[in-house]
Amino acid sequence: MKDPTSDADDRAPAQETLFFSAEMGPWTKLANAIVLMVLMLVAVCFVWMMSSLPRIEGRFPVKGLDLPATVARDEAGIPHVTARSVRDAYFAIGWTHAQDRLWQMELQRRVAAGRLAETVGAAGLDSDRFLRTLGIRTLAESGLDKLDKPTRDVLQAYADGINAWLRDHWHRLPPEYIILGIRPEPWSAADSLSIGRLMALQLTNDWRAELSRGKLAGRFDARRLGELWPDVATDAPVTLGAVDTDRVLAAVPDTASPRLASNVWAISGEHTASGKPLLANDPHLGFQAPVQWYLLSVDAPGLSLSGGTIPGIPFHLVGHNGRIAWGTTTTHADTVDLFVEKLAGEDSYLTPKGPERFAERTETIKVKGAADVELRVRTTRHGPVISDLSGGQVVSGQVIAMRATALAADDLTAQAYHRLNRAIDWRGFSGALRDFGAPVQNFAYADMTGAIGFATAGRVPTRPKGVNSAVPVRGWTAEGDWTGWIPADKMPQQLNPKSGRVVNANNAVVGNRYPYQIASQWPEAHRAERIEQVLAGHDGWTVAETAALQLDETSLPALTLKEELVSAPLSDPLAQQAARLIADWDGRMDRSRAEPLIFAAWLDQLWRDLLADELGDDFAAYGRPKADVVNNILNRNRHWCDDVSTTEAETCETVAGRALERAVRTLAERHGGNMMTWRWGDDHLARFDNAVMGRLPLVGDGMNLAIATGGDDFTVNRGSYLPGSFRHVHGPGLRAVFDLSDLNNSRFVIATGQSGNALSRHYDDMMAAWRDNLGRTLERRTIGGAVLRLEPGY
Repeated sequence: MKDPTSDADDRAPAQETLFFSAEMGPWTKLANAIVLMVLMLVAVCFVWMMSSLPRIEGRFPVKGLDLPATVARDEAGIPHVTARSVRDAYFAIGWTHAQDRLWQMELQRRVAAGRLAETVGAAGLDSDRFLRTLGIRTLAESGLDKLDKPTRDVLQAYADGINAWLRDHWHRLPPEYIILGIRPEPWSAADSLSIGRLMALQLTNDWRAELSRGKLAGRFDARRLGELWPDVATDAPVTLGAVDTDRVLAAVPDTASPRLASNVWAISGEHTASGKPLLANDPHLGFQAPVQWYLLSVDAPGLSLSGGTIPGIPFHLVGHNGRIAWGTTTTHADTVDLFVEKLAGEDSYLTPKGPERFAERTETIKVKGAADVELRVRTTRHGPVISDLSGGQVVSGQVIAMRATALAADDLTAQAYHRLNRAIDWRGFSGALRDFGAPVQNFAYADMTGAIGFATAGRVPTRPKGVNSAVPVRGWTAEGDWTGWIPADKMPQQLNPKSGRVVNANNAVVGNRYPYQIASQWPEAHRAERIEQVLAGHDGWTVAETAALQLDETSLPALTLKEELVSAPLSDPLAQQAARLIADWDGRMDRSRAEPLIFAAWLDQLWRDLLADELGDDFAAYGRPKADVVNNILNRNRHWCDDVSTTEAETCETVAGRALERAVRTLAERHGGNMMTWRWGDDHLARFDNAVMGRLPLVGDGMNLAIATGGDDFTVNRGSYLPGSFRHVHGPGLRAVFDLSDLNNSRFVIATGQSGNALSRHYDDMMAAWRDNLGRTLERRTIGGAVLRLEPGY
């Protein structure tokens, strides 16, 4: 055995590391060094990105807070704010919104202000041009002083809370700020009002249809236009130029496009198991990640609120305050008019009193990575000229101006919400709604005394008798000028109806005898009819049963339209099998069944086969399938069934059969020939895309969320989808059920999750609960949850 004390050269080899060894050559060492540096960089980036997650426990000194406040979160990350003053409560709400949704708030205020291109470059120019033309931000700034002092104080306290978070966390911003290379500016009360006005614009009636009707008036007479838009007066429109009208439509960005829908109903105690009212609401908006809604409860002296908020706005838009509960739907009121103005020279236009000069201003739009863009904005007595966005005149010597209640200088909607949040009875609630401006909304109401009610609130313009506001009107006369507003005390209201129920799903809120025009067209009433049908068939309603009704997937149009396949000639065996399935189907748009997919594909193809030949390039602008229009064509207006591009005269039965054959062939190519394996949920996926993180290479797909859902455009469980792809893009991002026997037992759920940070476990942890409507209570005390104590800092 070798002597361990020997001087022989048997020393232990030099210590080796995982990445470096004496046996390695220089190039190998260099490669390993690069790998090590990359791994270290990834680790640093991961730690840095994780640092953007909010601190939710312990104590935190906050400059600007008057007295200590707490933010206690449950296991879903839903905060409950407790403060010792109303001012500190809204300060803490601002702080909490900033913790979880700062980037969402940043994006919304930039869109509203027309400053998106500063962030994303030329891709944001269309949005910026449109919103700068409307002047949303300027209106918000000038409108602030018109609000009462208590409302201004709340808006300022909320802004102070956001800015306190920004001041203390400038080095821990959401990843989107670093990715896009921008820094947040201080928040202001005008930012909140800007977001409110943007939402008001998005929740107006679909005024783009006015442009489409004006354009199609050059091709179809009033009768045929009326068949495309039933119950809409289509006589005497101003005919617009086809090419230039397309340019105006194209100039309207998605950020300002109307997004309309929702369900709400209230049931009196005589129909419930508890003997007290139940109120259900599920507002419908376009899908995004994170979803627009944020759940929050707050308690302070004289203030107790729980429900749905929109980050960037301090008020609860849907909720309860311990005494009353409320929910909303969009009224689809006609609050936007397009005026065709006749030019009287390069810088003037005609009015009933003669030529008048345009008011003009120049907006400078900063564009990331490019030169600034100068925007010339012209305004008429009716409003901003939107046709300038498309390059000028629509018809030789004419331009289009927009007037909208969302652009009113004296809007008091924020004040209305502030007062509504603090109302304790119907009198205070309905009084608060008198300040409502835009958008026009329907409110369902219930309170602890057992009362239920319904009210439509907001400014609806009145016009001269006989004026058709469904189409563009002549601006050089006074015929379409607004003459005032429907008086607030004449707006639809109902307290404690004899039926013990109030229901609205965007359907008409008044009958033919109502003396004013609220809307030029009401949406199809299928969802409301289904809710009424189910409510009338049962008493003793519970919270669980009410939540189940929110998930109802019976499509009444499907039950009607499927009968059209009975007499349709079919030669394709696969189509014959599909027809047999549809004949025995109960009309439920169940994500696990094949029949909803077959029906949707057939309806989509039938819609195209009936109208695309005659509408041509205007087919896409006309929109997704309208069940009542299809039913009327197949049973009354059958001339649409004939394809004008062929020599033979097609019957409606032939068109219906061919549409089914084409639809099932397309589905077979996509899903295989075994129809029994097809599933509606395979194609009908609710998609929630992240506008920034979802576009990143490699990891972006993981930031975009998707889940299989049921429903369609006509079901209570709203499942509006893109034609052809059937991607679910619009529906109830928030669901709430209020229990007036115990408001603490009210249930809430939102799509995605509470956090806007894709690294948070609360980014997507409500997806399955949302799909299945497993609502949560908003606990006043979180046992075992995280508690953050905010303390005054100096």
